[in-house]
Amino acid sequence: MDVRKLVQQNVEMDMTPMIDCVFLLMIFFVLVIDLSQKNLEDLILPRAEYQEPDDKPPENRPIINVLQNGAVVYEKNVIYDPSVHGKNYAPIKQLLIDIRRQGLLTKRLTLKEENIGGKMVGLIDDPILIRADKWTEWNYIGEIMKQCSQPEIAFWKVELAMSEQDKETGEKNKKIGGTR
Repeated sequence: MDVRKLVQQNVEMDMTPMIDCVFLLMIFFVLVIDLSQKNLEDLILPRAEYQEPDDKPPENRPIINVLQNGAVVYEKNVIYDPSVHGKNYAPIKQLLIDIRRQGLLTKRLTLKEENIGGKMVGLIDDPILIRADKWTEWNYIGEIMKQCSQPEIAFWKVELAMSEQDKETGEKNKKIGGTR
């Protein structure tokens, strides 16, 4: 056998399996990224004067988003729209009742019995996160907080999302314990 002929032969490599692997990896990462951000709306969060990092947020924490116009969004569904509902905040109350009921049924939320004013009340011992746009009127956020305090809902740990840096001005937070 002539060695020169073997050396001169063109060897072709089939790239199809490699391309398939690349596309499968891309699909995997797109799905993972999307699932981790599924409850977060694109908002400009207000900047906090002082911060406490949310390094390890609870997986079971319900997240309510309040858009600039006051619309309340939960799991990509508009629950309350001020242009439709006006001052009727019943959809917000029903949302919180549903979150409580579903969370207790699936054991994602825990109930804590507390003696308040001589009466035993079942409080949700897990936090709820309210994310509101920087330009949202305070009364919409206040209404959600007011509904959280109702006995039939009883979320007593309410967290408000803030940004570490103002997206518009680029100004950053001060460190805790810093001077003003």
